[in-house]
Amino acid sequence: MPAACAVKMIHTMLLIHDDLPCMDNDDLCRGKPTNHKVFGEDVAVLAGEALLSFAVEHLALSTVGIEPSRIVRVVEELARSIGSEGLVAGQVVDIHSEGLSDVGLEHLEYIHLHKIVALLECKKKIKRKA
Repeated sequence: MPAACAVKMIHTMLLIHDDLPCMDNDDLCRGKPTNHKVFGEDVAVLAGEALLSFAVEHLALSTVGIEPSRIVRVVEELARSIGSEGLVAGQVVDIHSEGLSDVGLEHLEYIHLHKIVALLECKKKIKRKA
C-alpha cells in the first residue's frame, strides 16, 4: 500500500506541474481551477516538489519490516518511471510539439506512453518487486 500511495502522490505532482504556464498552461483540471490559478505559480511548483519528497519519505517510513533491498528496487522503479526515460521524456516531447501542424500517431503514442503509461506500468512493476 505505501507504494501505491507514493505513486498517487507522484501522479498528483505531475498533474500540478503539467498545468503550469510554462508547461500546458491549463486553467482548469477536471472542471476546477488549477493549483497555480488558486494559489499562484510559485506555490504550485512547491506543492509538486513537496509531493515528490513526501512520496519518497512515505515509502521510507511506511515500509518498516520490509527488506531494504526490496524498498530500494521500488524507489529505483519510481525514479526511472518519472525520470528522463519516462514521464520527463514524454513531457519534453509534448512541450516541443506545441504549434506543430502535423503530429503523427507515432509521435502522440510516444507522448502518451511516456506521460501516462509509464506511471501505470510503474505501479505494476512495483507490485511485483514489493
